[in-house]
Amino acid sequence: MLSFNRLVLSLSVLCIVAGVLLYNPPLFNLQGKGEAVAVSRNMPAPPESGLSLALQLDRLNCDAAKKVKPTVVAIVARKARKDNEETSTRSEKSLQQDFGSGFLIDANGFILTNHHVVEGALALDVSLADGRSVPGRLVRSDPSSDIALVKIESGSLPVARLGDSNGLEAGQRILAIGHPFGLLQTVSSGIIGALGRSDLSLLPYENFIQTDAAISPGSSGGPLVNLQGEVVGINTAIYSHSGKGNHGISFAVPINLARALAERWIQGGNISRIGIATVYVDRDMADYFKLPRPCGAFISYVEDGSPAAEGGLLARDLVLEFGGRRVRDQHDLRLMIAEQKPGQVVKVGVQRAGEEHTFEVVPVESAGPAQPLSPPQEQVAGGSRIFGITVTTLTRELAASNGVPPSKAGVAVIDVDPESAAWRKGVRPGGVILEVNEHRVEDIGAFDEAMTSPGEVTMFKILSRGYDERDYFIRRSER
Repeated sequence: MLSFNRLVLSLSVLCIVAGVLLYNPPLFNLQGKGEAVAVSRNMPAPPESGLSLALQLDRLNCDAAKKVKPTVVAIVARKARKDNEETSTRSEKSLQQDFGSGFLIDANGFILTNHHVVEGALALDVSLADGRSVPGRLVRSDPSSDIALVKIESGSLPVARLGDSNGLEAGQRILAIGHPFGLLQTVSSGIIGALGRSDLSLLPYENFIQTDAAISPGSSGGPLVNLQGEVVGINTAIYSHSGKGNHGISFAVPINLARALAERWIQGGNISRIGIATVYVDRDMADYFKLPRPCGAFISYVEDGSPAAEGGLLARDLVLEFGGRRVRDQHDLRLMIAEQKPGQVVKVGVQRAGEEHTFEVVPVESAGPAQPLSPPQEQVAGGSRIFGITVTTLTRELAASNGVPPSKAGVAVIDVDPESAAWRKGVRPGGVILEVNEHRVEDIGAFDEAMTSPGEVTMFKILSRGYDERDYFIRRSER
């Protein structure tokens, strides 16, 4: 009996072992509410995909930095101290040293940097990535775009590869390389926060790339680099309320403009111009021209005999395209003109009196540093209230007191409500309204009649200080 029990027990153990050995997992893993999810019999351990992507990004950053760092130079500009009035001989002690960065764009020693780095320098010392220090000389500089070209006498130098700043996108990762506070070959990283930043009151020509990559004193003039190792900008400025602290926002000049200027300067040429002054198109102006959104550049003045005048452009034309590219704003147009090759025909698309026209303009080379054109400032020899503006007929006495030429006729602005849209747009007492919606107004009657025209936004042509004629676009709903 005992042996029989042992036999049964042995067979039971064998059955259990066989069941374990022959067990196969099911082809489907049931997960709640009867849903079936396929499971592989040979399922590998889940990959550490997050770590893998991080390592790939690290490798891209390192490779991009390795490509560009050999081309980055340190620049020491020796300048006269601002508190030193000596104009003849200056000792070394009387000079101050300003530090900046730059990068090689030509194997023969041409270097791009910022204008403010080399401005007023009596001598330039350039330190290369290989440890050599050589003297440099300023080839040309443009304060309007804060770009300068420096030359060192050396050959077979490493050259930075220049990218296309027009192809950048917000959110794209970038590196900034320079020498902040004299710390050589420093790399910082970030993303592009925005493109086309303007109206920052930093430069006459503004079309900045905004980044959060750390830029500090000494970094100015260094390259802004994409992850392909291409230079896409020149690090130029930081955003600071007090002027003392870095708030994590930096600005760079697009490389396309810098490249165009450098190529021109190396060949002995200069920036292009067509002879126009433009103003910003705001929401009110966009509504007046029936645009879906503010865009383009409004021509406020065309210089007599300029390429723009010869090509057929007129004041009050709204430039929407230049060289086949859409114009974002007046700063965008200025840079497009500057990048254009002198003597090369360019098509300019404008909106005039509600209709679209295309003109051909041939930019010319500017004789001096690029500066935004301003209208000439030559001195030539009963009331109504609307839009917060009080006007009256222009009498001889009012004309004489405001310096209005005798040839001008209109209605005089004698008061402007400080809470009105007109005041916010810059209309002030002493001005003379010459036109309303492109209709001449020579007295109060003509003014009141012109003001009955339909439209949410009204255009006023106002003469200020006796010579400055400007167009103001004011929304009716903001009277």
